[in-house]
Amino acid sequence: MPRRKPAIDDETLRREVGNLADEVLLLPVQVVLICGLSEWQLKEHRRTRPPKPPHPEPREKPRAAPWYSLGACRHYRKWLQEQEAANAVMAKRKAQRQFAGFADWLNNANMQCEPWPCALVGSYKRPVDAWATIRGEVAMGRGDRIRWLSLDEYLDARLKAALAEARAADHAEAVGETKKRMVRALSKPLTNPSDRTRTKT
Repeated sequence: MPRRKPAIDDETLRREVGNLADEVLLLPVQVVLICGLSEWQLKEHRRTRPPKPPHPEPREKPRAAPWYSLGACRHYRKWLQEQEAANAVMAKRKAQRQFAGFADWLNNANMQCEPWPCALVGSYKRPVDAWATIRGEVAMGRGDRIRWLSLDEYLDARLKAALAEARAADHAEAVGETKKRMVRALSKPLTNPSDRTRTKT
């Protein structure tokens, strides 16, 4: 297999990394310079379900030769910082024995308590325990984000997600009912007024 040529050379990447656009494409070997991940680790990240960041750019061929954008690497570094911050806070809380976990936080928290890391997942941004996404119990999409929410903010986000989902379900049901009525109307035979028999007077 011929050696792949990088879109940008390593020296320029090192020197101008802070000034380059997110769209700049990198070879997996160049991701080591930005993220510190080896090619083997990148393969493992792609194999997990759901895949872990950094995510490769979608390309049709060849599947075995992915490219990574500089923006994906930057998002990965930000994601690492979020995980490190969450780990630090959880370690502190564990030492203080404030909450044993997410369920304990929900059952014993009040409106003024410290926030909890929550992932806003799906098209309705439903809030879930961020640790459930890290353990792989809840899948996160590329556009999903982790935020620190107070109990009040968590309950408000749950309500908004539930209302949005209910509106979408009502809309889908209304569209389906409209289609059924149209099908019934179109299936009825058309009558010709000239074929109607006149009633005798």
